[in-house]
Amino acid sequence: MDETKRYNKAIKIYKKAFNCSQSIFAAYRQEDKLDEASALKLATIFGAGVACTGKDLCGAVTGGLMAISMKYGKADEKDNESKTRTYELGKKFMDDFARINGSCICMEIIGINIGTKENLEKANKTGLFATKCLDAVKSSAKLLDEII
Repeated sequence: MDETKRYNKAIKIYKKAFNCSQSIFAAYRQEDKLDEASALKLATIFGAGVACTGKDLCGAVTGGLMAISMKYGKADEKDNESKTRTYELGKKFMDDFARINGSCICMEIIGINIGTKENLEKANKTGLFATKCLDAVKSSAKLLDEII
């Protein structure tokens, strides 16, 4: 799948009410190794600051890191070069993401900790998921287009 299609697919998945991690990982997974439904299930837990705690890594970051690892990660016990390369690409991805979004942490990006029921409702009412979170998905996708 070419870059434009993956970028657009990530946005389309996100707009179907999947979380940031799901949208990125499903769009950027290795399609010949993992089907979309399995990718969506696997990435669910990493959305909204990991398990909807709001205080950990942004799901657009975790989804991106999983996609990078799926493409370049170590699968052979003797292949330390792949592990090193994966770490380097992951660090660059996170540095670039933080430069664009101000942080890699969910609540620092959206300005509210969505880990509480009240703040989650507030985020929904004020449209943070349709603005800040969508922007995070878009920036993650653009960065992955350069890496994967």
